[in-house]
Amino acid sequence: MKKIYLIRHAQSAANAGKDGDTVSHANADIPITGLGREQAAQLSAWLLEHVGNVREIFVSPYLRTRQTAEPYAQAVHMQPTVLPDLHEFNYLSFAHICGKTFQDVKMQSEHYWARNDADFRDGADCDSFASFFNQISNIRRYFAEKGDGVYVVFGHGFWIGVLLWQLIGRYSGSLDMQKFREFELLVRPKNTDVYLWQIDDKTESIAKVRNTDDDRETVFQAA
Repeated sequence: MKKIYLIRHAQSAANAGKDGDTVSHANADIPITGLGREQAAQLSAWLLEHVGNVREIFVSPYLRTRQTAEPYAQAVHMQPTVLPDLHEFNYLSFAHICGKTFQDVKMQSEHYWARNDADFRDGADCDSFASFFNQISNIRRYFAEKGDGVYVVFGHGFWIGVLLWQLIGRYSGSLDMQKFREFELLVRPKNTDVYLWQIDDKTESIAKVRNTDDDRETVFQAA
């Protein structure tokens, strides 16, 4: 069996941004905050206590996952592997949001989701929803083919949302973005929440095993 500890990155500058703040980083370059560094250290301590015999650590190409992973990777003396398909959903072009306020970007985001067009790309630097959905399917196949053992994966919120959508049966074969958006807002993980995603020859299941605020466990079962 594969046991994959899937983690949303620590608080980023974008997560901490206020409505009047302006966008200054492309998605891939957003750093974690001072609070994020504290969260990463606390996460490392939790992983060291609860997770053993780790075969490999993975991060996305984005800065905030690498920074979140750093305290833990240093503690266990392992070099994380970068998996390109772990990157977060990049659906608004940086050219269209750079210098705009977070409030303006929220409005652009709502317009994007209202289009409900899974093949639309906002720019050459963007994913379509369909391509992003396939990206998560690619990672599922990747880990299904890995050897049995324990893996730690530092990823992103939307990414985890799509995985949950695929695994627990809310996805019905149609890429209805508005339905996904409603679902994603309900299940969105907090920074440094941890999920245990398990894969064997016949089944996949996922459970939230660390809520950053209170350590309650939330169980999702794949259909």
